[in-house]
Amino acid sequence: MDPAQRLLRRLQPHLGDTAYSRRPSVLPVPMSVSAGVETQDDPRRYAWDGLARSWDTRVPSGQPHAILQVTLAGEGRYADGRGERRIAPGSGFIALVPSAHRYWLPPGATWTFAWFAVAHPQLIPRLQSVVERQGAVFACDAAGAVAQRHAEIVEGLFRDAFLDDFALEAALWDVLHELDRQADRLLRPPEPKQDLLERVRAIVLADLAHDDGTAGIARQLGWHRVHFANRFRSITGFTPAAYIVSLRLEEARRRLRASSESLEAVAKATGLGSASRLCRLFRKHYGGTPGRFRETA
Repeated sequence: MDPAQRLLRRLQPHLGDTAYSRRPSVLPVPMSVSAGVETQDDPRRYAWDGLARSWDTRVPSGQPHAILQVTLAGEGRYADGRGERRIAPGSGFIALVPSAHRYWLPPGATWTFAWFAVAHPQLIPRLQSVVERQGAVFACDAAGAVAQRHAEIVEGLFRDAFLDDFALEAALWDVLHELDRQADRLLRPPEPKQDLLERVRAIVLADLAHDDGTAGIARQLGWHRVHFANRFRSITGFTPAAYIVSLRLEEARRRLRASSESLEAVAKATGLGSASRLCRLFRKHYGGTPGRFRETA
């Protein structure tokens, strides 16, 4: 199954539904977040104008907000002052409301997509800056970090998986940081070491729960396992196995901070297999237990 199919399969259980962050906010600033997964097939019923949304169910408070929408299958259209763009799998857009933009379903098309909407007085100006610098349409490869972070928010809202609003806010900032990182890579192509690390990171994050080992990653890169291991070590100075474990532990730390999932669930979700292995690796790398980390994070 390719990354695009995995992403669609991951979010398909929520197709046709909308989720909201319903708990009273404990943040020092107001925040509203909602998310959904939709399939649209009638152009007469799906067309949005960013200057004509007098009331939006996605942010019931009616305050200025942003919608980040990612295509899972099919295609739609987005237009603003930079022109009209096709929004196919591997792409998404940021719709700032209110602003001069439109997005719609073209005749004869079907469009399946995931979105989340956020109103937050600090995030909105940053997203506006992204749109001004980079444009509203962004690349969103299903195997990349932007798509994975976006899916975490959508899925997390449906599953009520965020520990509190602080964890949800951190996840929203993570999406923004990945958009910035992606833009920076386009402006300043990375050195060979950073490029290889980013390629491996994208492969691991695209299917985090499954561990195909170095052989599986080498296969996706189009290299032989031995060639991959030797080249990786010569370029980076450490083994691919060590780097992959560090990525999985980094994701485990994120989940421990952001959710109340059991250690077993965190271990399986991050490809570490079991709570006992998670604990063993956690002690080795950080000198303490996952439980203690969660208490103090």
